[in-house]
Amino acid sequence: MDPAENISGEELFSVSTDSLHFIQKAPCDLFRCNRSGQYVLFVAQHGILGRPAIDRLQFYGTENLYVRVEDAAFYSQMLRSRLDDLVQNPNVEASVKAKAVQAVCRDVMRRAFDDPRGPFIKQACDVIVPTVDLIVNNEEATKYLVRLTAFDHATYVHSTNVGIFGVALARLFFGQDSSHDMHNLGTGFFLHDLGKCRIPIEILNKPGRLTPEERLVVNCHVEEGYNILGENGIITDEARTITLQHHERDNGTGYPHGKLGSDIHPYARICRIADIYEALTAERPYHQRRTTFEALKIMKEQEVADVDQGIFAHFIRLFMG
Repeated sequence: MDPAENISGEELFSVSTDSLHFIQKAPCDLFRCNRSGQYVLFVAQHGILGRPAIDRLQFYGTENLYVRVEDAAFYSQMLRSRLDDLVQNPNVEASVKAKAVQAVCRDVMRRAFDDPRGPFIKQACDVIVPTVDLIVNNEEATKYLVRLTAFDHATYVHSTNVGIFGVALARLFFGQDSSHDMHNLGTGFFLHDLGKCRIPIEILNKPGRLTPEERLVVNCHVEEGYNILGENGIITDEARTITLQHHERDNGTGYPHGKLGSDIHPYARICRIADIYEALTAERPYHQRRTTFEALKIMKEQEVADVDQGIFAHFIRLFMG
């Protein structure tokens, strides 16, 4: 992401107006971009951030506000704290919790992919924690989250959806087995494709079939993602496994290491199932999106025979009821 600069020359980063609906007061100065391309103060720190004002911005097509880069850490802490409160509040409806979590996840994932520096990746990790807590502890909210998934080819949207599906599937598959750290798994699922930020956008969004050379470039995203996580001190055993193995296939034709059968970890298998489903149901430059029924049928008959039918059976349960 190329940081914006306001009229005073201060570096700014964007925040989605969707993620501000459940915040009553501005955690720091918030700016908007006017018709002249200038960044002007929208509301000062601690100012009332009423929903009508945010709705008005969105009505006129203003999807983002802007925050000073030096306020990024504080903004992230506030967002995490507010999400924690929202997720844990028994008086807030599950649908409201799901909408808030999804909006904030998409926002922080967009920044992490646009500008994969440590602070922005850390923001994503911070928001993943209450998201995982909601999925693990609130089945009704999880159902809302599954229904809320957006159908967009943007990598950050894909990764948000895979993160939600992955955590929800892991919760079903592992049940009450406490040996699996769901927060670490969440980090791995949400950030599994982070390496794509280093792949040329014209290759990622190419409408036609990739050449063999272009395919090799895309395949590099696995190890690039692992490198980015390592460079920022975020690598865990779960993130390493998911990032490096989610494109491996039982017959050894996957990448990057051509692993066979039992060498592929269940964490990576869960991510692969979520990854395939999301790819099938999203609008992509090279194909139209499938319905949930069509995608699951394709996966049952073609794709998942190569993955794991046991895990897939649990995946189908996410869409029942």
